[in-house]
Amino acid sequence: MNESSELRNPELLQLLRHLLSFSADDSIDVTNDEDTDPAQNNNTIPSLMSHPFYGQGPMFNFQETIYETSARLLFMAVKWAKNLPSFASLTFRDQVILLEESWAELFLLNAIQWCMPIDTTACTLFSLNEHCNSANNSGFFKPGQLAQDLRILNDTLCRFKSVLVDPAEFACMKAIVLFRSEARGLKDPVQIENLQDQAQVMLAQHSRTQFPGQIARFGRLLLMLPLLRAVNSHKIESIYFQKTIGNTPMEKVLCDMYKN
Repeated sequence: MNESSELRNPELLQLLRHLLSFSADDSIDVTNDEDTDPAQNNNTIPSLMSHPFYGQGPMFNFQETIYETSARLLFMAVKWAKNLPSFASLTFRDQVILLEESWAELFLLNAIQWCMPIDTTACTLFSLNEHCNSANNSGFFKPGQLAQDLRILNDTLCRFKSVLVDPAEFACMKAIVLFRSEARGLKDPVQIENLQDQAQVMLAQHSRTQFPGQIARFGRLLLMLPLLRAVNSHKIESIYFQKTIGNTPMEKVLCDMYKN
Protein backbone atom coordinates (compact mmCIF):
# COMPACT_ATOMS: atom_id res chain seq x y z
CA MET A 1 0.00 0.00 0.00
CA ASN A 2 1.53 3.33 -1.08
CA GLU A 3 1.40 6.54 0.91
CA SER A 4 -1.41 8.12 -1.09
CA SER A 5 -3.68 5.11 -0.70
CA GLU A 6 -2.86 4.97 3.01
CA LEU A 7 -3.99 8.55 3.45
CA ARG A 8 -7.23 7.79 1.61
CA ASN A 9 -8.03 5.05 4.12
CA PRO A 10 -11.49 6.22 5.29
CA GLU A 11 -11.06 4.90 8.83
CA LEU A 12 -7.78 6.74 9.34
CA LEU A 13 -9.11 9.91 7.78
CA GLN A 14 -12.14 9.77 10.04
CA LEU A 15 -9.86 9.25 13.02
CA LEU A 16 -7.81 12.31 12.12
CA ARG A 17 -10.94 14.44 11.76
CA HIS A 18 -12.06 13.39 15.23
CA LEU A 19 -8.61 13.92 16.70
CA LEU A 20 -8.52 17.43 15.29
CA SER A 21 -11.62 18.41 17.25
CA PHE A 22 -9.95 21.72 18.18
CA SER A 23 -8.68 23.07 14.88
CA ALA A 24 -8.02 26.56 13.64
CA ASP A 25 -11.72 26.95 12.86
CA ASP A 26 -13.07 25.43 16.07
CA SER A 27 -13.19 27.69 19.10
CA ILE A 28 -14.51 27.05 22.58
CA ASP A 29 -16.82 29.59 24.13
CA VAL A 30 -18.84 29.04 27.27
CA THR A 31 -19.30 32.74 27.87
CA ASN A 32 -22.02 33.14 25.22
CA ASP A 33 -25.30 31.60 26.32
CA GLU A 34 -26.69 31.65 22.80
CA ASP A 35 -23.88 29.54 21.35
CA THR A 36 -23.20 27.26 24.28
CA ASP A 37 -24.81 24.06 25.41
CA PRO A 38 -26.37 24.89 28.80
CA ALA A 39 -25.10 21.60 30.18
CA GLN A 40 -21.57 22.91 29.76
CA ASN A 41 -22.11 25.89 32.03
CA ASN A 42 -20.69 25.22 35.48
CA ASN A 43 -19.80 27.96 37.92
CA THR A 44 -17.04 25.81 39.41
CA ILE A 45 -15.14 25.83 36.11
CA PRO A 46 -13.58 29.14 35.04
CA SER A 47 -15.18 30.41 31.83
CA LEU A 48 -13.38 29.94 28.54
CA MET A 49 -12.62 32.93 26.37
CA SER A 50 -13.94 32.91 22.83
CA HIS A 51 -10.91 32.52 20.60
CA PRO A 52 -9.47 29.85 18.32
CA PHE A 53 -7.26 27.16 19.78
CA TYR A 54 -4.68 28.30 17.23
CA GLY A 55 -4.35 31.99 16.53
CA GLN A 56 -1.94 34.67 15.47
CA GLY A 57 -2.50 37.01 18.40
CA PRO A 58 -1.69 36.58 22.09
CA MET A 59 -2.92 33.19 23.26
CA PHE A 60 -3.62 34.19 26.83
CA ASN A 61 -5.69 36.77 28.58
CA PHE A 62 -2.91 38.13 30.75
CA GLN A 63 -5.43 39.49 33.25
CA GLU A 64 -6.40 36.00 34.29
CA THR A 65 -4.23 33.94 36.60
CA ILE A 66 -2.16 30.95 35.62
CA TYR A 67 -4.60 28.87 37.67
CA GLU A 68 -7.60 30.05 35.63
CA THR A 69 -5.73 29.40 32.42
CA SER A 70 -4.73 25.95 33.67
CA ALA A 71 -8.34 25.12 34.55
CA ARG A 72 -9.45 26.16 31.07
CA LEU A 73 -6.78 24.04 29.40
CA LEU A 74 -7.65 20.99 31.49
CA PHE A 75 -11.35 21.47 30.74
CA MET A 76 -10.51 21.64 27.02
CA ALA A 77 -8.51 18.42 27.28
CA VAL A 78 -11.35 16.58 29.00
CA LYS A 79 -13.89 17.91 26.50
CA TRP A 80 -11.63 16.87 23.61
CA ALA A 81 -11.46 13.31 24.91
CA LYS A 82 -15.19 13.22 25.61
CA ASN A 83 -15.96 14.26 22.04
CA LEU A 84 -13.94 11.42 20.51
CA PRO A 85 -16.46 8.80 19.32
CA SER A 86 -13.86 6.07 19.75
CA PHE A 87 -13.41 7.15 23.38
CA ALA A 88 -17.13 7.52 24.00
CA SER A 89 -17.69 3.98 22.70
CA LEU A 90 -15.68 2.54 25.58
CA THR A 91 -17.29 1.58 28.87
CA PHE A 92 -17.65 4.45 31.33
CA ARG A 93 -15.24 2.73 33.70
CA ASP A 94 -12.58 2.51 31.00
CA GLN A 95 -13.11 6.16 30.11
CA VAL A 96 -12.62 7.19 33.73
CA ILE A 97 -9.48 5.07 34.11
CA LEU A 98 -7.94 6.44 30.92
CA LEU A 99 -8.64 10.05 31.94
CA GLU A 100 -7.22 9.51 35.41
CA GLU A 101 -4.08 7.98 33.88
CA SER A 102 -3.51 10.59 31.18
CA TRP A 103 -4.95 13.91 32.37
CA ALA A 104 -1.59 15.45 33.28
CA GLU A 105 -0.07 14.63 29.88
CA LEU A 106 -3.15 15.87 28.03
CA PHE A 107 -3.03 19.08 30.05
CA LEU A 108 0.66 19.59 29.27
CA LEU A 109 0.14 18.92 25.57
CA ASN A 110 -2.63 21.52 25.55
CA ALA A 111 -0.46 23.97 27.50
CA ILE A 112 2.50 23.45 25.17
CA GLN A 113 0.26 23.77 22.12
CA TRP A 114 -1.09 27.07 23.41
CA CYS A 115 2.42 28.33 24.04
CA MET A 116 3.79 27.43 20.60
CA PRO A 117 3.21 30.88 19.02
CA ILE A 118 4.47 32.70 22.13
CA ASP A 119 8.04 33.57 22.92
CA THR A 120 9.23 31.12 25.57
CA THR A 121 10.16 33.90 27.98
CA ALA A 122 6.60 35.28 27.80
CA CYS A 123 4.84 31.99 28.54
CA THR A 124 3.46 32.52 32.03
CA LEU A 125 2.44 28.90 32.58
CA PHE A 126 6.08 27.83 32.65
CA SER A 127 7.51 30.96 34.27
CA LEU A 128 9.08 30.58 37.70
CA ASN A 129 8.67 34.30 38.38
CA GLU A 130 4.96 34.14 37.56
CA HIS A 131 4.42 31.24 39.94
CA CYS A 132 6.49 32.81 42.70
CA ASN A 133 4.69 36.14 42.32
CA SER A 134 1.28 34.53 42.74
CA ALA A 135 -0.16 35.28 46.14
CA ASN A 136 0.07 32.81 48.99
CA ASN A 137 2.18 30.28 47.13
CA SER A 138 4.35 29.54 50.13
CA GLY A 139 1.89 27.01 51.48
CA PHE A 140 1.95 24.99 48.28
CA PHE A 141 5.52 24.91 46.98
CA LYS A 142 9.07 24.38 48.06
CA PRO A 143 10.84 27.06 45.97
CA GLY A 144 13.79 24.85 45.07
CA GLN A 145 11.59 21.98 43.91
CA LEU A 146 9.26 24.34 42.07
CA ALA A 147 12.19 25.87 40.19
CA GLN A 148 13.44 22.42 39.19
CA ASP A 149 10.02 21.23 38.02
CA LEU A 150 9.33 24.38 36.01
CA ARG A 151 12.78 24.18 34.45
CA ILE A 152 11.98 20.64 33.29
CA LEU A 153 8.60 21.75 31.93
CA ASN A 154 10.15 24.73 30.18
CA ASP A 155 12.79 22.48 28.60
CA THR A 156 9.97 20.24 27.36
CA LEU A 157 8.22 23.26 25.85
CA CYS A 158 11.45 24.27 24.11
CA ARG A 159 11.85 20.76 22.72
CA PHE A 160 8.36 20.84 21.17
CA LYS A 161 8.98 24.33 19.79
CA SER A 162 12.29 23.27 18.25
CA VAL A 163 10.56 20.43 16.37
CA LEU A 164 7.64 22.72 15.42
CA VAL A 165 5.01 20.11 16.22
CA ASP A 166 1.93 20.85 14.11
CA PRO A 167 -1.77 20.60 15.12
CA ALA A 168 -2.32 17.17 13.52
CA GLU A 169 0.73 15.81 15.32
CA PHE A 170 -0.47 17.25 18.62
CA ALA A 171 -3.84 15.57 18.08
CA CYS A 172 -2.25 12.19 17.38
CA MET A 173 0.08 12.53 20.36
CA LYS A 174 -2.89 13.28 22.62
CA ALA A 175 -4.61 10.13 21.40
CA ILE A 176 -1.47 8.07 21.98
CA VAL A 177 -1.22 9.17 25.61
CA LEU A 178 -4.99 8.86 26.14
CA PHE A 179 -5.38 5.30 24.86
CA ARG A 180 -2.99 3.63 27.27
CA SER A 181 -3.85 -0.08 27.25
CA GLU A 182 -1.46 -0.94 30.09
CA ALA A 183 -3.55 1.02 32.61
CA ARG A 184 -4.79 -1.22 35.41
CA GLY A 185 -8.41 -2.29 35.65
CA LEU A 186 -9.40 -1.79 32.01
CA LYS A 187 -12.27 -3.90 30.74
CA ASP A 188 -11.24 -3.78 27.08
CA PRO A 189 -7.46 -3.26 26.86
CA VAL A 190 -7.28 -4.89 23.41
CA GLN A 191 -9.63 -2.32 21.86
CA ILE A 192 -7.78 0.50 23.60
CA GLU A 193 -4.44 -0.80 22.31
CA ASN A 194 -5.95 -0.89 18.82
CA LEU A 195 -7.01 2.73 19.13
CA GLN A 196 -3.53 3.72 20.24
CA ASP A 197 -2.06 1.80 17.31
CA GLN A 198 -4.34 3.70 14.92
CA ALA A 199 -3.16 7.00 16.38
CA GLN A 200 0.47 5.97 15.92
CA VAL A 201 -0.17 4.91 12.32
CA MET A 202 -1.82 8.24 11.61
CA LEU A 203 1.08 10.13 13.21
CA ALA A 204 3.60 8.15 11.16
CA GLN A 205 1.72 8.74 7.90
CA HIS A 206 1.23 12.44 8.57
CA SER A 207 4.88 12.97 9.48
CA ARG A 208 6.05 11.03 6.44
CA THR A 209 3.84 12.86 3.94
CA GLN A 210 3.98 16.39 5.38
CA PHE A 211 7.68 16.32 6.30
CA PRO A 212 9.26 14.02 3.69
CA GLY A 213 12.71 15.47 4.30
CA GLN A 214 12.63 14.58 8.03
CA ILE A 215 12.86 10.79 7.93
CA ALA A 216 13.42 10.55 11.70
CA ARG A 217 10.54 12.87 12.63
CA PHE A 218 8.06 10.17 13.66
CA GLY A 219 10.56 8.51 15.99
CA ARG A 220 11.56 11.87 17.42
CA LEU A 221 7.92 12.70 18.21
CA LEU A 222 7.39 9.37 19.96
CA LEU A 223 10.54 9.88 22.02
CA MET A 224 9.20 13.25 23.16
CA LEU A 225 6.16 11.69 24.83
CA PRO A 226 8.07 10.40 27.90
CA LEU A 227 9.14 14.01 28.56
CA LEU A 228 5.54 14.69 29.56
CA ARG A 229 5.99 12.38 32.55
CA ALA A 230 9.28 13.86 33.73
CA VAL A 231 7.21 15.84 36.24
CA ASN A 232 4.66 13.44 37.71
CA SER A 233 0.92 14.09 37.87
CA HIS A 234 0.96 14.79 41.61
CA LYS A 235 3.40 17.66 41.06
CA ILE A 236 1.42 18.95 38.07
CA GLU A 237 -1.67 18.97 40.29
CA SER A 238 0.20 20.84 43.02
CA ILE A 239 1.72 23.43 40.67
CA TYR A 240 -1.33 24.23 38.56
CA PHE A 241 -4.47 23.14 40.38
CA GLN A 242 -4.07 22.80 44.16
CA LYS A 243 -4.53 26.51 44.70
CA THR A 244 -7.86 26.26 42.83
CA ILE A 245 -9.27 22.91 43.95
CA GLY A 246 -7.76 22.73 47.44
CA ASN A 247 -8.28 19.29 48.95
CA THR A 248 -10.77 18.16 46.30
CA PRO A 249 -9.45 14.94 44.72
CA MET A 250 -8.40 15.37 41.11
CA GLU A 251 -10.51 12.32 40.26
CA LYS A 252 -13.63 14.22 41.34
CA VAL A 253 -12.57 17.31 39.39
CA LEU A 254 -12.12 15.22 36.25
CA CYS A 255 -15.48 13.54 36.77
CA ASP A 256 -17.24 16.88 37.21
CA MET A 257 -15.59 18.27 34.07
CA TYR A 258 -16.53 15.15 32.13
CA LYS A 259 -20.18 15.37 33.17
CA ASN A 260 -20.49 19.05 32.22
